[in-house]
Formats: sequence, structure tokens, C-alpha cells
Amino acid sequence: MKISIIIPCYKAATTLRRAVESTLKGAPADLQLLLVEDGSPDDTGAICDTLAAQDARITALHRPNGGASAARNTGLEAARGDWVLFLDADDELLPGLWQVLETLPVTDEEMILFGLQRASTGEAVTVAPLEDGRYERLSSLQDRLSALLFDTGLLAAPYPKLFRRAAIGGLRFDETLKINEDVLFNILFLQKTTAIYCLRGVYYKQNDVGSGSLSRSLRGDLLDAEAVTRPALERLLRQNGLDPAPYLHTSRVRACLNQYGLLTGCRGGLSLGERRTLFARILADEDARAVLADRLRRDPNRLLAIPYRIGVACRWPGFLAAYTLAKQRFL
Repeated sequence: MKISIIIPCYKAATTLRRAVESTLKGAPADLQLLLVEDGSPDDTGAICDTLAAQDARITALHRPNGGASAARNTGLEAARGDWVLFLDADDELLPGLWQVLETLPVTDEEMILFGLQRASTGEAVTVAPLEDGRYERLSSLQDRLSALLFDTGLLAAPYPKLFRRAAIGGLRFDETLKINEDVLFNILFLQKTTAIYCLRGVYYKQNDVGSGSLSRSLRGDLLDAEAVTRPALERLLRQNGLDPAPYLHTSRVRACLNQYGLLTGCRGGLSLGERRTLFARILADEDARAVLADRLRRDPNRLLAIPYRIGVACRWPGFLAAYTLAKQRFL
């Protein structure tokens, strides 16, 4: 199988060589490695050109800055492999993938899914308890589907997986979205997918320890992003004969919890009004509010949790907004 790897490159001067080296170790001679430099202000573009001059399998593409979605779309236009793999410029492929793919009995599957390791936890997150092999439609994943979508995120992220390029067709990443554009791409691709081949092996390392990591950056668009992907997720589930209600409930509540976690745990430039609006939306969700109240009751740091318990119990978004902003400024 011929594979095209697409790496969006922006401010990646310190990590790009490591990412490229990880893809080339043991890689086949017909590999196509596309480095899409996205108008980066540092030396990333020059590094792309240098790497391309050193190995015929590498092509450097340059475009004005448009974000990761635009860079991935540029790569898709240039991809010529039977399969496409997306790799972030600060991540790595782990050894063994090329050897496994050489003997993989894939026939008409449109996706090959494998495990990843997150640097932030140091733990491998695999597709287990799935066994190696073919899975017809999402319904064959049964009770493991929710974990793959929400807990590990293996089905929701653009990695760690290979997409059959013919199945991608004209599908592209939505360049108007600043978050969840990858989730939407995956959901829309899965709507076109009849079978997935799963590997238990871990072949992708996600280096999610930088300041740009979602878990370390304060942003206020998680609820809006979930609202964008929810209708597509519902169509996907119905298409596979699955009841969407429990999955949509999980999607909505997790978005609320993640947004709450960023508001209470991260520093950033959101104003008092913006914070209040977000807390109000979270507290208006009865299911999310119940989960938050339960977590706060069980919080081992009882004294520190008191202001949050009061704000959630009394449904005071203004209080929570003022407290988190004051804590950020003075603590």
C-alpha cells in the first residue's frame, strides 16, 4: 500500500526534524511525505526545503497562513497515496507501524485504526479491548464505541489512523472552524465508511505538553464547537442503526465539563462577561450541573472546592466568573 503522510508545519522549527525522522525509519521507498508550511514566521519553511532536498520521498509545500485545516487540505490536494496519514509537526510515529502494514490483510476497509501514547500521561491509550481485525460498521463496536469517541478520542482525532484516499474523495477540513474541525472531518468520513481495520499496537506519540495543548489553554469556544459537530454525530449514529441519545448526552456533558475545567483551571484573557456567559450556559445544562455537583462533593481539597460548590449549587454564574478571574489575577 502506498501511503501519503501530511504534516502541517507552523512554528515547528524545534520539532519538525524529529517528526520527519520518526516517519522515515523503516518507511517504504514509495512513501510520500508532504510538509505543508503554513506561512510560518520562523525557520520552519527553510527546514522543510532542506529536508525535502535530502530525501526524494519528501515534498515541501508552502502556503499563506490559514491554520491547520487549510494546511491539511493543501496536503490532501497533493496526496497521491492509496492511504493518507495525518501527523502533527510536534508528534511522532512510533516504531513498528511500517512492518505491521506490510502484512496487514486489509481488503475494502476505509480506515486503519491503531493506538497512541500521550506524553502528558506517559501512558499508552490503545484500541483495546478490540482485537486485531475487521469491524463492520460502527454498530459492531457496541459498548466500546463511546470510549473510542469520547474517552480515548481515537475515532474523533485525525490521528492515529490511516484513511483510504478514495473514500476521502472531496471531503475536506472546515477551514472556518478553530476547534473540532478534525472531529467533524472524522465524523463525516465515518459516514462514508463501511468497515474499519483495528490494530492493538501503539504507533503514534502525541506530545501534548506544550502551551498550545487544549488542556493548558484557556479558550471559550468548546460549547459552540460541540454544537457544530453534534448534528453530524447524530446522523452518523442513526445511519449505523444506533440510538443517538446516550452518545449526544455524553458529547454535550463532556463539552460542558471540559469548558468548566478550562475556566477554573487555566489562565487567559477571557473577560468577566465572557466567563459569566460560559458559566451560565454550563449551569443551564441540568445533567452537566449534576455531574459537577457530584465531583465537587467528592473533591479531596474540600476548602478549595467551597467557592465552586457554592457557585454550582446556587447557579451563580456571575459569582463563578468573578471568583475565577480574581483568582487568576491575584493568586
